[in-house]
Amino acid sequence: MATKILLVDDEKDIVEVTKARLISKGFDVVCAYDGLNALDKVKESRPDLILMDLFMPVMHGYEICKKLKQDPEAKAIPVILFSAGLCKGPCPKEAKDAGASDFVPKPFDAEELVDKIKFYTKK
Repeated sequence: MATKILLVDDEKDIVEVTKARLISKGFDVVCAYDGLNALDKVKESRPDLILMDLFMPVMHGYEICKKLKQDPEAKAIPVILFSAGLCKGPCPKEAKDAGASDFVPKPFDAEELVDKIKFYTKK
């Protein structure tokens, strides 16, 4: 069974390009376009990993991550946050504090992202 990823970003172009790349690597991808929709999709689709933009309307990525980590059914799901507006390199402290497993700066290297997904899902 393919690893199921919930991809969350308010920029539809980024969602479509990233979704196509992930599907080409054998992942099953479910998409959401804002934080509230993401919380609903977690309950509906039960993903193996969440790949989520940080800056979105309705609810910020840190806030969504914190809510997920308080939910007994979702807290074990790894969350990789991504954003173009933050520093490069290791996961920023704020992302870790929110409960994220990792942080990836945009634009991201597709192979590096796939490696991180495989690491956190062990598939």
